[in-house]
Amino acid sequence: MDLRRFLELNEAMALRELLDQILRVEAAWDDEVGRHEALQKLFELLDGAALHRGPTLRSLASLRQRIPDKPTFHQFMSLVVPIERQHSRAIADGDFPVASEDRAEPRAAQLMPLVLVLDNLRSAFNLGSIWRLAECLGVSKLHLTGYTATPDQAKVSRASLGTEQLVEWEWHAHREACLETLRKEGYALYALETSPSAVRLEAFAFPQQKTALLLGNERYGFESDLLKTCDAVLEISCWGRKNSLNVAVAAGIAVHEIRRQWLTSGFLKP
Repeated sequence: MDLRRFLELNEAMALRELLDQILRVEAAWDDEVGRHEALQKLFELLDGAALHRGPTLRSLASLRQRIPDKPTFHQFMSLVVPIERQHSRAIADGDFPVASEDRAEPRAAQLMPLVLVLDNLRSAFNLGSIWRLAECLGVSKLHLTGYTATPDQAKVSRASLGTEQLVEWEWHAHREACLETLRKEGYALYALETSPSAVRLEAFAFPQQKTALLLGNERYGFESDLLKTCDAVLEISCWGRKNSLNVAVAAGIAVHEIRRQWLTSGFLKP
């Protein structure tokens, strides 16, 4: 798209064009030449955004100065996620009428010695959904790392239905520092990821100890170097054509399985 046509678009359509170009960069990521060409087009649009009449577009233009000419994938995503979040208008559970009243107090006050590490999650709605399941199933704490959203973003609170105020959380700029602290505190680290080295979730016996479950970026997951530092890599068996699940759905299945095992073994009291 040429600059003149881009500047003639209304703000919503211009945001959509930026998002489409981001997706083109992702699609070409493994092709060095294609990635370079797609990045250059994105840079041109961001430069043009500074001249757009829409205030949101002008504010996003500053991202151009923060993207290296040859970024790593995580550098790229940490800078373009704000564009995705500005554009998103997806409906969340909080938009629907409540079908049943919540309890004033939790059914079981006992929290599990389980924390979730949510690394570089792009979707604020996925994060809100995970927050809600964490409150429902008794997760002790959420650790947010990288460009994972925080509860001050409206889309997170809409999807979490207020549970962001009920489950303890902490944000960490660097994942490695978070994991190092958890190790020192005696947590076992398990990554939920599709990998040749992964153990099927239903075949894995969770030890009766403090546990951290790691969930990564919706598309790229975790790097192989990180998986080698975990006590185990776990995957959820899939029998359809797709070999992976939405990160919030996967989190729900895994956390429920951990709680089921700990209840069955007597580590948790029913």
